Amino acid sequence: MNKAHLYAAIAMLPVFGFAPLSTGAPESQPISKLEKRKAPPEKGDSIPMFQIADASSEGTHDLAKMLESGPVVVTFYRGSWCPYCVGELTSIQKHISDISDADASVLAISPEKPSGTADMVKQRSLGFHFGTDRDNELATKLALSFKLDAKTIQRYKQYGIDLPEANDAKVWQLPIPATYIIDTDGTIVWSFVEEDYTKRPDYDEVVEKLKSMQSDG
Repeated sequence: MNKAHLYAAIAMLPVFGFAPLSTGAPESQPISKLEKRKAPPEKGDSIPMFQIADASSEGTHDLAKMLESGPVVVTFYRGSWCPYCVGELTSIQKHISDISDADASVLAISPEKPSGTADMVKQRSLGFHFGTDRDNELATKLALSFKLDAKTIQRYKQYGIDLPEANDAKVWQLPIPATYIIDTDGTIVWSFVEEDYTKRPDYDEVVEKLKSMQSDG
């Protein structure tokens, strides 16, 4: 090796020695710093890493840190007043052992104020994570929220549903029911987004997908 080649090789050593290792998903950010999407995330997209308030304490859920332990199932639901949401959350609880066995965890997110969520969690004995999306901020950033029209608001009032009171908010706004399986690198590998709130994901399919990911790994 001539001197020119030797010096070139030596010059490259610090680059190799200090090259950063891949850490998978990026660090989470406060929701306010996330860019607003024009359409809901779907399979194949990278989910933005976020931090969201824990519905049962003063702490937060950090998606990037959760992904360090395995895939995360993130589901957006409307609130404890919604029987379809309660049915979905009950289905998650029935499958929670299988989800955990697949090294995955669940984060359920709604705009409902923490006290309402806490009451439901206790009554239904739900054993997974819950986040409070104040003012539907995260759902809005992900293009997963909508404002109710006057006719729908009147119908809700007739049913005794007061969203501003339930959510400690000023506007009548809800998330679109949506569920995602997020792989450890932040990639969405399975998604269910449905504007018809009566339709919810099949958690047998969720478990099957998680198990297939585990076997592939």
